Parts: sequence; structure tokens; C-alpha cells
Amino acid sequence: MSSLNVFFAGVGGQGIITGASIIARASIAAGLNAVMSEVHGMAQRGGSVVCELRLGDVRSPMIPDGEADLIIGFEPVEAVRCLTKANHGTVIITEVRPIIPVSVSLGGTPYPAVDDLLAYLRSQVAAVYAVPAAAMAEDIGLPQAANVVLLGAAMGTGLIPLELETIRQTLSRTVPAEALDANLRALQKGFDVSRRSP
Repeated sequence: MSSLNVFFAGVGGQGIITGASIIARASIAAGLNAVMSEVHGMAQRGGSVVCELRLGDVRSPMIPDGEADLIIGFEPVEAVRCLTKANHGTVIITEVRPIIPVSVSLGGTPYPAVDDLLAYLRSQVAAVYAVPAAAMAEDIGLPQAANVVLLGAAMGTGLIPLELETIRQTLSRTVPAEALDANLRALQKGFDVSRRSP
């Protein structure tokens, strides 16, 4: 691997920066070069948040348009919004539960059907993994771990050149001790989802 470009997109409060940081820290622990940037936007008001993470033989954290190898969408519309970073070989992992913007709630443009969003994504890239991360995290008993479910799904694709154990070790150094077991289960559930065909 000369380099790997991973683009994260979602809205404020979903743990996007934490998820990207875990992969970056695990990569550095494994001896890989990792550079990362983040854009918060109006994160505290549910606005868009993106992170760009590049691994390997790279210097700049910015992913050129059309050069993302993997996109992790924490919200379906946000996954569509960042398609300018994708190409026909890109793999997308996306949460399927929408977060309805205030503008839609106030009677603006209606939120598109999630099935239509997924169909459009599939028409643009190599593969799309639709992951019910929020529901899976709720089943575990830790709704905040939806980001770790998506992280596990990213690992399950085999695109990220790390062992799952390296991510587990990084989680153990990152999350509070009382939440570690739930986060490890979230990681494994996400990993198992994407080991199956998209």
C-alpha cells in the first residue's frame, strides 16, 4: 500500500472525529504514517462535520476530489453529499438512520427516501455497505457507540491495513473503562456486518 484515503462525513455529535482519530492512532501505533484534518462547520447545531484521513506515503491530509478509497458516512444524506470525493472504485459504508435537519422539520424540502439514497450511492461507486449502526449500538446498550460500529464495518472491508486487534488496543486507551466492553462489542458487530457481501 502506497497510500489510503479515508473520508468521514456526518453531522455534529456523531463521534466522527473520534472515529477518525482511533484509526489514525492505531495506524501510528502500527508504524504507519497517518495525517488527518477535520472541519467542524456548525457541529453544535447539527451541521456537517467531515474528517479526511490519509495513511501511508502522504504528507497533506487533504484528499483531492475523486481520490477517496473509502467513505464512511455517519448519515445517509451526508454520504451522498461527499460523492465529489469518490470515484467508481470507492467503497462506501453508511449509516441508514437519517438525522432530519431543522430545515426539513420546519417544512422545507422533504428528506429523500433512504432506499433512494442508497440506490444512488450504489450507482456511483464500487460497493456500498448499508449499516444500521445506531440500532446496533442501541441493542448493545450504548447508543454513543454507533461510530465504533461503523469503524468496525470499515475494518471488515479489509481496506484499512491494520489488524482488528490494533483497533481494540487503541479503543482500550481511548474510551472510558466502563464503556470499553460495549465499544469492543460494537466494533465486532460492525466488523461482522461488512465481512458479508454489501
